[in-house]
Amino acid sequence: MHTNIKQEFLSQEDTEEALQRIMHIGENKDTSKIHFLIKLLETTENNVLRNQTAIALSDLGDERAVEPLIQAIMDPRTLGSRGTLLYALEDLDYIQHIEHIIPFIGDTSLEVCAQSFMLLEQLKDKLSDEQILRCQQVIEHEIKHNERMLLVVALDMLNGWR
Repeated sequence: MHTNIKQEFLSQEDTEEALQRIMHIGENKDTSKIHFLIKLLETTENNVLRNQTAIALSDLGDERAVEPLIQAIMDPRTLGSRGTLLYALEDLDYIQHIEHIIPFIGDTSLEVCAQSFMLLEQLKDKLSDEQILRCQQVIEHEIKHNERMLLVVALDMLNGWR
């Protein structure tokens, strides 16, 4: 059944119906469709469908969505459209992946860098000292190649957490 729905979504010329169906899955918290949504997130080349799928996965609140969302964020094909993918992590347990998220604080997209910063900020009082140290190292490495001020702010913030 998932394959049929996916083919129908991907082959439609009018993506509005597909977007509505995906949104409906998230709004109704239909976790029986999580594997379908994950597969769609992994395979679609359509940024609009991918973003709506990420939001639906977030709405489901199922932790199985975290790893696929991280993979999508890291995928070079999502360059220029990562803000919504990062936003989708907000209410999920992404703490183990923070080191993959924080380099995006230096992104040229305001949405991406702000969302990445906010995801880091949400982990105040949740990161271990070891995680804080690793995050500091990642940001220090990024600062060497990227002079964006928000990276410096993030590093100062982390220094205050220790």
